[in-house]
Amino acid sequence: MSEPIDVLHVDDDPSVLDLSEAFFERELDAVAMTTVTDPETALERLETETFDCVVSDYDMPGMDGLALFEAFCETGCSTPFVLYTGKGTEAIASEALNAGVTGYFQKGGPDQLRRLANRVAQAAEDHRTQVIADRYSTVIDALGYPVYVVDEDGTFEFVNEAFADLTGYDREEIIGSPPGVIKDDEAVRESEDRLGSVLSSSGPDVQRFSVEITPKEGDPIPCRDHMAALPYEGEYFDGSVGILRDVSDERDRREELEAKTRELTRQNERLEEFASIVSHDLRNPLNVAQGRVELARADADDTENLDAALDAIDRMESIIDHTLMLAREGETVGDPEPVTLADVAADSWETVDTASASLAVETDQAVMADPARLRNLFENLLRNAVEHADGPVSIRVGDLDDGFYVADDGPGIESGIADSIFDPGQSGTAGNTGFGLAIVQEIATAHGWTVDATDAEDGGARFEVRGVEPATAEMTA
Repeated sequence: MSEPIDVLHVDDDPSVLDLSEAFFERELDAVAMTTVTDPETALERLETETFDCVVSDYDMPGMDGLALFEAFCETGCSTPFVLYTGKGTEAIASEALNAGVTGYFQKGGPDQLRRLANRVAQAAEDHRTQVIADRYSTVIDALGYPVYVVDEDGTFEFVNEAFADLTGYDREEIIGSPPGVIKDDEAVRESEDRLGSVLSSSGPDVQRFSVEITPKEGDPIPCRDHMAALPYEGEYFDGSVGILRDVSDERDRREELEAKTRELTRQNERLEEFASIVSHDLRNPLNVAQGRVELARADADDTENLDAALDAIDRMESIIDHTLMLAREGETVGDPEPVTLADVAADSWETVDTASASLAVETDQAVMADPARLRNLFENLLRNAVEHADGPVSIRVGDLDDGFYVADDGPGIESGIADSIFDPGQSGTAGNTGFGLAIVQEIATAHGWTVDATDAEDGGARFEVRGVEPATAEMTA
């Protein structure tokens, strides 16, 4: 051992103390001997000083070696205690070992003193190792980290209570089991590869990697594993030790941050769209209004130019209203409720100028949605079908496996706008603001749905809304 071993030797015979000190200094690399001739003095020294081992005679005046050991134990000290006595019997040896002494030796010649010195050195080293282990164990327990030890055969040799709490197993269920009890095959292979890297001559001392722990019940738990090899005893691998750290909260925060980043990016893109709409789509009607008013100033009876200016202003107002609506519909739906598609479609039909169009609702499906925003979605799809038809148009609302559709038998989707049909301001009809389908897409996205435009079976347009959560009977009750 690199540090001196501090030994307290108690014996009423000073010559025995001198001889043992001489042997200890010769046999051990570094030793510091403290010798006392009576047990009471030994107890006093033990109260104020720290030793790596205590060696005591058995037959001493006033207090024998076992009585000294019992008094020593009452102090709560765990320092190794070795009896070295000239009055040795099997009964005393049995009583001493049953009491918990570290070792028992009969006094003898040089060979016996050599054995005593070696036993003291081993006991002191074991004690120091245990003190360090207890100290680190206290730190680890205070931190609450799950700790494991896997032996050289690949089975759990030790896990602490935090590890058991993480996995949902009792410690007794895990100890003796292979790591596959809490990991899938891929995770086991990765751990083995990581350990192989640690054991290689060029590898790191510690491997840190992500792993999913499969608990006894519930979903896999994302963790970080900090793995190292146990110190070798001789030339052979003796197992590995690791500390797990549950990173579920970190992953949730990261996913939340990513979601917020995506939403912020989406909002910025939408703001750019709105800026483009305001700068481009409003410029034309504004220029028209300004020009018409200028012409009307020259002739007090010129109502035609004033009417045209009012039309341009109405168009600007419509563009502004739709732009604001588009911004509002981009907000995520927070608390959907059960709604019946047939009822929402019928209500929407009542608020749209349907001219000579007809509606057939072929669904009795109930879904989870924001009623007002779903109604706005239907209004825009119905209005889109009516406004793009040259004459009477038939509109159908029906079910999909994971949503619903709105189809018509009108002229269908113009090839020139098929790829940009949901873009704000895009319209194939003169005088139309082109915001209706953009609003439909925003409402769908806010619900977590998708909307796609395709050709209907009878040549018209068909809009399919998918990813819709159905409402259960209990929800609608």
